[in-house]
Amino acid sequence: MRKNKLLLPVLILLTGLITITGCRKDDVSLPQPEITDNGMLNGKDSIVVGESITIHPKINNRTSTAYEWSVNGVAKSTDSVFVFQTDSAGDYKINYIAVNPTGRTSFEYAIHVWGKYEQGVILINEGWFGHDNGNVNFFRYGKDTVEQMIYKGANPGKELGVTSQHGAVFNNKLYIVSKQGPFVATDAKSLKETGRIENMPADGRAFAGVDATTGIISTSDGIYKVNLTNFTIGAKVAGVDGETGSLLVNGDYIFAQSQSEGAIILKKSDFSVVKKLADIGQGFAKTADGSIWATTENQLVKINPATLDTTKIALGFSMGSSWFAWNDGTLTAGNDAVYIAKTQPWGAGGDEIYKYVPGNTASLSAPWAKIPAGKEFYGSGARFNSARNELVVTAIQSGYGQNYKYNSLYFYDPSGTLKKTVSYEYFYFPALILFN
Repeated sequence: MRKNKLLLPVLILLTGLITITGCRKDDVSLPQPEITDNGMLNGKDSIVVGESITIHPKINNRTSTAYEWSVNGVAKSTDSVFVFQTDSAGDYKINYIAVNPTGRTSFEYAIHVWGKYEQGVILINEGWFGHDNGNVNFFRYGKDTVEQMIYKGANPGKELGVTSQHGAVFNNKLYIVSKQGPFVATDAKSLKETGRIENMPADGRAFAGVDATTGIISTSDGIYKVNLTNFTIGAKVAGVDGETGSLLVNGDYIFAQSQSEGAIILKKSDFSVVKKLADIGQGFAKTADGSIWATTENQLVKINPATLDTTKIALGFSMGSSWFAWNDGTLTAGNDAVYIAKTQPWGAGGDEIYKYVPGNTASLSAPWAKIPAGKEFYGSGARFNSARNELVVTAIQSGYGQNYKYNSLYFYDPSGTLKKTVSYEYFYFPALILFN
């Protein structure tokens, strides 16, 4: 393609041609250019940062025709074909003009550029204890492979902590919590690190955003506030001590999992304790109707998000404990149902998934799905992607030793049909599934 220094004379030529068109159109026999194919369906497409797209509109009457391309109002090229590429995610308008002495034609293209790690599944991994710190993998929709160790790829020379167990996407940032070592913030689209807290007051568990400037992190010694502006740890939240885990911020409240007290519900405005729910083991998930869900050892618990009243539904089986080696639990919610990956009593293993349809206790009478033979859950096991209406499951090969090397991702539709299986290898020990 020609460089931008050629654009000025071309623009002068375009102006002159348009002037001729307006003054002497009746004296010119040359047909004006006409687009016969704009080069892409409806003039719209999307790419990922780092990719390129070639736009080649077809026109008739190319004789004496000049071209101009602009991106968001900035002139870019005078070739008949345009290659668009950018390092910044967002929406772009690309304008094309073809003009000859008789007239002109034009078209506007709309291109959405996804961040490098949007439109996919983020996989937080514990890491291979004694060999590797925590790490992050990524499955991109439209492809059948898992991109491995993407945090390290985006941040050469940097490491996550030991046993990275939790992550959360909030306000375009991905926050990664390890049980030991640094608490890290990255750009959610590129995974480039934007902040790091090296010294935590206690072993890390989970993170949740409260508002634009404040977050919270649960630890082995209660909950601490996080200043998101300068990414520093703030004061400990009063009234919450000891092992705390899963977090959910919803409406006026913060829901926190506590090993000793079940669930502790805080007022979001001042972090005061509003209510405690004894015997809660795992949580929290939210269905489209706003209900919050948790579990006891053998019950599903529905929490009214406004009154905090509870309704309990018998599961018909026992839930594994997420405290044996803490993880974020296997409870997840779809648009209109609750899903549970049933683990062994110690919170790992298992191969059955149950689906509860609110109001239909019979839906818990048998497993909704069972992952393929020879595989078992590890970590949080399953999460529902409401945007794509599917359940995503992580599993490893059953057994010990070398079996931990063989990982699988399973994608289920709401009927329980397995749609896709993706396998990959290494000792990752998958902890949590996130969607970006």
